[in-house]
Amino acid sequence: MACLFSLSCQSQSQSQTITITPKEEFYGIDQEHKIIVWNFKIEDSIKSNSGTLKITFGKDYTFSIAARELSYTKSYDLMHNDTIFKVYNSKLPLIKIVTTLPVKDDPKVSSQFTFAHYDSTKKAIAGIEYRGNISLKFPKKSYDLEFWKNPEEETSIDIKFDDLREDDDWILDGLYNEPLRLRSYFCSKLWLSIHKPYYLDQEKDAKSGIDVLFAEVFIDSKYIGIHALTEQVDRKLLQLKKYKKGEVRGELFKAGSYDGAPSYKKVPKYKNLFPHWAGYEMEYPLINYKSHWQDVYRFTKFVIKSKDQLFKKKVSKKFYLDNAIDYFLFINLVRATDNLGKNFYVARYDKHTPYFNIPWDLDGVLGTIQDGKRIPTTDDILSNGLFDRLIEINPDNYRQRLKNRWFTLRKKEFSNESLFRSIQQTYNDFENNKVYERETLVWPSEISLLDHKNYIESWLSNRLQFLDTYFKNY
Repeated sequence: MACLFSLSCQSQSQSQTITITPKEEFYGIDQEHKIIVWNFKIEDSIKSNSGTLKITFGKDYTFSIAARELSYTKSYDLMHNDTIFKVYNSKLPLIKIVTTLPVKDDPKVSSQFTFAHYDSTKKAIAGIEYRGNISLKFPKKSYDLEFWKNPEEETSIDIKFDDLREDDDWILDGLYNEPLRLRSYFCSKLWLSIHKPYYLDQEKDAKSGIDVLFAEVFIDSKYIGIHALTEQVDRKLLQLKKYKKGEVRGELFKAGSYDGAPSYKKVPKYKNLFPHWAGYEMEYPLINYKSHWQDVYRFTKFVIKSKDQLFKKKVSKKFYLDNAIDYFLFINLVRATDNLGKNFYVARYDKHTPYFNIPWDLDGVLGTIQDGKRIPTTDDILSNGLFDRLIEINPDNYRQRLKNRWFTLRKKEFSNESLFRSIQQTYNDFENNKVYERETLVWPSEISLLDHKNYIESWLSNRLQFLDTYFKNY
């Protein structure tokens, strides 16, 4: 039998023992919780074998099973020094991080990072720190990662993970406020399925938002559960035009306040000396430590103060209305209560092209808020100053386009079948493959997972009924 993905396998006959000795990148051993998580692709040649598997982790963690019993849906007892360890074979990538100093909120500390998935491994030096605001109070942390050539100079290098983009800056989202660990994943995938950049013909690699990948994570030989390896929103993800020869072309701003410009309530004077203005943070470009607020200031002022006739005539040249429609419908479908003044980005591809929104931090959704608390409200409409004015003034037949788009999406991406299937599929994968079992070993939940799933499905069903009626009578 051929060797599998850097594993040592010894057998020429189906009746003989197959010895598998995984390389250390492909497994982690947690002494505290007595579990071993192992990333290994089960080939048909193993499942059809009538022999025995002898699997050894490290020097002396060994167990044997019938080859046909190796499965992602089972756990296995391994006896080590009179102590039973649970062994889980995982389909998910395995990330192992070994730090040099305790991880803090700031600054990043150096660590050795490995990523293993079936036949692929990646090793790098990573700067790591805690991330988030509310999430800093959670026992299960989220992390910012930046990959470096060496820890002394902190010169960044790009790394690619599976189908995600190549970059140096990543997030490991702990998902602690999401009991089923699927809300933000579901929303990120849903947004990518309904919206594409309007300039995709010019920039084939441009994305309309971040993509995510689930992974099993160990830090300093301690299993810390499932995380979402997440792309960052930046110029490269969106493929915005670079600053060139003193000319600002592509722009990117991070929204962070409901009482200011991002919610289109205020438009105070700006100073380019500062990276913050009226609730926005300048992400790109920052040239010689100076920001460039003039264009987004003019646009915000236009939305808030322009006369109705001028707004109706010119708004479509200043903001991409198809993006406004998709963003409004998406935010209202999942009821993302904190994503209309905060937790989104405003960008434009090039000078004189329209602005557009990019969603971000989609955890307070589907009947919950940011700390994970359930909010069962399903019968309201979320909005802000821009969307209010678009609906009121109705440029380019905006209201009818909004209504038509809702019912078009309801036939496919927003259909009951598609939405509930997506939730059920992730839930089934985690339940059947014992991801939830090992997650709850380290992060116990007082409420059953089935109760959480039933709540999401009930909430979403009620939300869809309300929105269908709302847009039918629109």
